[in-house]
Amino acid sequence: MRNITRALGVAVLAGGTAVAVTSVALTGTTAAGYTDTAVAVESTITMPAEYLAVSTQFEQTSVALSGGYVWVWGVKDNGMSGLGVKDPGDASPKPVHTLPNVTKVVGASDLGEATGTFGALTEAGEVYTWGLNKLGRLGIGTTTGNSDYRDTPQKVVFPDNERVIDLGSMRATMAALTESGKVYTWGSGQYGQAGNGSTRETDGPIAPFLVIENAHSMHVGQRMTWVITRDNHVYWWGRSIDGENGAATVANNPSPELITQMDPFAIGSEAPAVAQGDPSDACNIQTLTSSRQASAMVTADGQVYTFGNSANGQTGRPGNTAVSRQIVALGLPEPVESVSAGNYHFTALTISGEVWGWGDNASWAASGNIRPDGSTGQGTTDAATPIKLPLADIIALGGSRDTSYATRADSVLIGWGATDGGAILGASGARATFTSLALPGIRPGS
Repeated sequence: MRNITRALGVAVLAGGTAVAVTSVALTGTTAAGYTDTAVAVESTITMPAEYLAVSTQFEQTSVALSGGYVWVWGVKDNGMSGLGVKDPGDASPKPVHTLPNVTKVVGASDLGEATGTFGALTEAGEVYTWGLNKLGRLGIGTTTGNSDYRDTPQKVVFPDNERVIDLGSMRATMAALTESGKVYTWGSGQYGQAGNGSTRETDGPIAPFLVIENAHSMHVGQRMTWVITRDNHVYWWGRSIDGENGAATVANNPSPELITQMDPFAIGSEAPAVAQGDPSDACNIQTLTSSRQASAMVTADGQVYTFGNSANGQTGRPGNTAVSRQIVALGLPEPVESVSAGNYHFTALTISGEVWGWGDNASWAASGNIRPDGSTGQGTTDAATPIKLPLADIIALGGSRDTSYATRADSVLIGWGATDGGAILGASGARATFTSLALPGIRPGS
């Protein structure tokens, strides 16, 4: 399968130290290879002009990863900017200067919340969180209530200072996989998504809680987590109201439970723990993720399987309740490398850099205005089956609840769908067309 991992460049810190600032001056060159410099009173950070699309649970806040830094735009209240202020009053894209060498960033935000919580994993295997600390979502062992927040990155402490290799976020709960194969959670206990034996929202852990050991890989959906163990089994916990767990059951499950239906797929997981997407992963199951009511699984041969609720086209295939809950391949015309899940929609990236979308299109996030035959005019009709989007040479997919993003190989970040909070810079209302974002170092309309 095509390796889409690209070098994002190196961020240079003047004087070797980065400081939290609230204002940044950005300058760019006109050369083909853009270089932007963020100038603050005490630091200068040279940023590469490549923004890797990221999937989060946010509604009005957007994020991308560039040169090892987290860039944030849109709503930044409750410390979401990470720059040392509650709300900078600036929706434009800015990097979190004090946190370099980030390899993965996730975002947790529950229904009805305009703000949320960031989690970031660094090259050193450390986890940092910032933003809203409701229900202990930061994982720092303390919270003062639903309005509690931290406006700078906070280090999450794990038992024995274990090195973390993967990080995931549900709506209001985070999960981490360590190098030794342990999975920890913290945050909301609602629906059992913390895996700590409770389904009460307020009973979730406020510091890392050990849920399961002997893990090979960890995969996180909107309200649930799957863990593939080294004995070729798949366990899950959290919410499954429409069979989106893969077991075709309807339940809130507060503790790890075996999914026998996935045993035929979970071969090759005997090796030590790996992060989702690691090219060394020999397990047949490469990716598991979920929308609000359905899930998608990508296997080593590039097949996409879906299961759960077919409402709004979330499974990408027709069928009654019993059929839609079964694990069935979509049969896309070429192998898929990755899948990104939104609120009620999915996008999939193929090995040739093409993108397919299916599901809820009320905000245009599934297929924009593209019909199944490739013509325009789909409108806000749900994409009941996968539709090929007019995108090429894509290297990464991401998005938030009702907004989709794709990073093109020439560094341009493209967005479509909802524009709440400035998700698609310079646009208002739902965006039916595939729009390049005017990010620092990227020419508008490129």
